[in-house]
Amino acid sequence: MNPGAFMGLTNLVAVMVALSVAVERVVEIFKSMCGSLPVIRLLFTPSATRWKENLRCGCLYLLSAAVGGVIAWNTHIPIIAGRPRASATLAALLASGGSSFWNQALDIIQAAKIQKEQVAVNLVRVAAPAAVIAGMPVEP
Repeated sequence: MNPGAFMGLTNLVAVMVALSVAVERVVEIFKSMCGSLPVIRLLFTPSATRWKENLRCGCLYLLSAAVGGVIAWNTHIPIIAGRPRASATLAALLASGGSSFWNQALDIIQAAKIQKEQVAVNLVRVAAPAAVIAGMPVEP
């Protein structure tokens, strides 16, 4: 496996946040351009019954996944090394969840990174040798 062809977790989340935002923008543009058509209007208008609302949300997820798939395929996002079709499909499905989910995931990763840095700083402070001048320890 080519190590340069696979992205780490932080890069994956950052790319997925960007892809999710792009998908949301494209769906909103589609809504503003075609929202007056009767069938499209049903897709973007909340329904009164639970069943119809679930169907409407499912259709919106499918539309988002399709848009995400087209963007992921054209940008060659390497989620799975050597498998461009599987990478595009996975990216499309992940992006259809929306950017708010990925923003939360990015916040969690950032918090974990800060916590690891703090642990490393504390370990360096504890393990730091005492200063010695002429064989005598010096107070910091």
